[in-house]
Amino acid sequence: MQYTVTRGEKGKVEVKVDIPKVVFSQAYDEILQKLGKEVNIAGFRPGNVPSDVLEAKTGANKILNETASLLISKNLSQIFKKEDIVPLGNPSIAIQNLSKDSPFSFTATFITKPKVKLGDWKKIKVTKVKAREVTEKDVEESIKNIFEAWKKNRKSKSEAKSEGELEDQNQSKPSFAPSFAKATNDKRASEGKKFIYDAHGEKIFIKDEEQDKGKSSFAKVSEDEVDDNFAKAIGARDLVYLKEIVKKDLEQIMLDRVEAKLEQELFDELLMIVQVEVPDILVDDEINRIILRITQNLEGQGKKIEDYLREENTTLDALRAKLRPQAEKNVQITLAMDEIGKSEKVEVTSEEIENATKGVDESKLTDSQKADLRNYLAVSIFQAKALDHVKNEVAS
Repeated sequence: MQYTVTRGEKGKVEVKVDIPKVVFSQAYDEILQKLGKEVNIAGFRPGNVPSDVLEAKTGANKILNETASLLISKNLSQIFKKEDIVPLGNPSIAIQNLSKDSPFSFTATFITKPKVKLGDWKKIKVTKVKAREVTEKDVEESIKNIFEAWKKNRKSKSEAKSEGELEDQNQSKPSFAPSFAKATNDKRASEGKKFIYDAHGEKIFIKDEEQDKGKSSFAKVSEDEVDDNFAKAIGARDLVYLKEIVKKDLEQIMLDRVEAKLEQELFDELLMIVQVEVPDILVDDEINRIILRITQNLEGQGKKIEDYLREENTTLDALRAKLRPQAEKNVQITLAMDEIGKSEKVEVTSEEIENATKGVDESKLTDSQKADLRNYLAVSIFQAKALDHVKNEVAS
């Protein structure tokens, strides 16, 4: 085998491979022998079918194609290992000639994972500030926001019923529920209580309306006063308990903001010392992921991506172009963290992957989909552990 590797811009690679006639003929005979053991032809025992009979029965094109596939896979694997090439996706194959009595030549074109040049990241210094203390005023304002949002939602439902609109509990969402609305799996949820987040990021308790059919607890709540009745109406035990929960949630929000600020400062520093030519295919994939998240957030508000584009007076192409610079930075960060993780020998255990799949229903997944899920989780866990490692090294 002889081959040449031509590297282009943004990770584009072209590999041209020439295989001598004798090597192709040997591979052709191997395929024939394999097929001879699998094909049943009257008058011949499996494995003892003459080549000419087997070719006539199977078809020359099928044998040639399987021979080509075998040689392409085998030779590309050797070349990738020797040249330290990691392709992104399957290569595009162009066969120059395919004949039993001729040399075999093909060209593989693909995008390779880019090489990352990273400066001394251990010299980065970022400071983790202390989270701001949550005050009684913060709690009061948060509960006031929850109360106002609850009243608005209650009024909307009342108006909808007066107009004779049918309510589908599986589809309706509170008008104030933001894109990141979600139910919890903690003790409160297990008690039949759910909560969502209001527009300010605080959780709003919502009772299951199925449990409240025939009850008049909502009617007893004053629309001018935040009291125990209001707290009970949204799922809390009383107002004191609601304040405790809101305070804990606000404290977690403050901690999350501090952590997000630290990570952003770290990422900004990494971007200054990383050198990598990012392939368009990776940037496009990241843009697709961002748009998917936007779409899911909009669905949480009962909207579609088309609604968002119309409100913003833009198009999907224009949105993709706007997201491109940030998507490229995201990819650069991911590649840098991947490089650091490997150099620092960060490992993901099978136990960690299995623990991550415990909340996933895999009953309807194929074996291939299960493998893809585990690969995705392995990458996610690896990235998270690499980030934690870097933060522990550089944050003070």
